[in-house]
Amino acid sequence: MNRLLCLLLLFCLPAWAQPDVEQLRAAARAGDAWAQLNLGAAYDHGLSGIAADPAEAVAWYRRAAEQGLDKAQFNLAHCLATGHGAPQDYSESRLWMRRAAEQGMADAQFLLGVMLVEGLGGEVDADRGRGWLQRAAMAGQADAAEYLRKKD
Repeated sequence: MNRLLCLLLLFCLPAWAQPDVEQLRAAARAGDAWAQLNLGAAYDHGLSGIAADPAEAVAWYRRAAEQGLDKAQFNLAHCLATGHGAPQDYSESRLWMRRAAEQGMADAQFLLGVMLVEGLGGEVDADRGRGWLQRAAMAGQADAAEYLRKKD
């Protein structure tokens, strides 16, 4: 299932125009990372006629994250940080957030920077955290720029 179809399936098309959710499940089970991400989002938010199930969302996010999909890595990290669908685990969250940040995702760079500065999930590393916050701010992430202003 191509990326555009997966994104349209869950976020853009009206319900009457969406492909059968079983197509999405089949693609996700077959290993399509974008389908896994979108199936995770459907479970996370109760979309496309799928009942909300945060634990199932985490399972699908993890499958896509393990294939290197930055958005899935970010979503998994967020769930782990907040305890949404999985036990709260800042340490594992920080690992997944780093993977998404290293791929250039500005929101992940911001949150990784905060985690490093605040010592969430590991030792405080203000210098490295500041570096991630600066990258995020330069990429246009407004919260990162504001966080840096407040820390100065």
